[in-house]
This record gives sequence, structure tokens and C-alpha cells, in this order.
Amino acid sequence: MPVSLKWTITLLMAATVSRAQTILFLPEVAAFGGPAHNAWFGPWFSDAIIGFLVPVMIFVLWKGISPRAWGALIIYNSLGAFDYSQGLITQFFHPMPDEMASAITVYLGIGVFMVFQITAIMLLFRKTVISQFFR
Repeated sequence: MPVSLKWTITLLMAATVSRAQTILFLPEVAAFGGPAHNAWFGPWFSDAIIGFLVPVMIFVLWKGISPRAWGALIIYNSLGAFDYSQGLITQFFHPMPDEMASAITVYLGIGVFMVFQITAIMLLFRKTVISQFFR
């Protein structure tokens, strides 16, 4: 795999590390006395887990040379994109309170990062990438 392609995938994945901060939003759900609808608990909790896994998955990208490593990267990025879609659905049905973030900020932020994750998946399916993991 060309180093430039590896760096592109790395940057796309690294850009999503900010989702780890959503662990700080968990007390903001209504069940804990916060202003956000309880529906946000799931997306925020999974965001935190996926965000904390970013460094691990970048390590797998750079050091992994097995089909399992490639599969883990596909699964990780697919779950990440799915999680972002859940955030968009949650925003549609239970908008985040304006005091936390405006609707446009939520839709734009989630949408852009979902595109990053989908782009990483598409790049992982390139023959040059696959050939590195299936030697």
C-alpha cells in the first residue's frame, strides 16, 4: 500500500478522535438531570468508545498485516459510520438542546465525520490496501 494512502486513511480516522469527548456529555441526558433527551445516551456512549479506540485502530492500520487486521479496520469504520447515522437520526427525532449546540452544527459536524468514516471504508477496499493485509 502506498504510504500516502496509509496516511490518508490515518488522517480520516484520526479526525474522528474528538468523538471521545462525548463521554463528558453523558451527564447531560435527562435521566441524569440534564437538558438532552435520553435518546442521546446511546450515540454519545458509543461515540466515546469508538473515539477511545482511534489510536488502537491507527496502530492496527500501520502494523497489521493479516486479514483479521483488515477486517477489524472495516468493522471499526463501519460501526463508526453507523454510529454517526444514529446521531443524525437522534438529532432528527430528538434535537439536541440549543444551549448545547445548534441544529446546523450537529447535522454538519456529524455529516462531515460520517463522510470521513465512509471514505476510509472505501479506501480500505482498494486492491493496493487489501493486498497488504492478504499476503
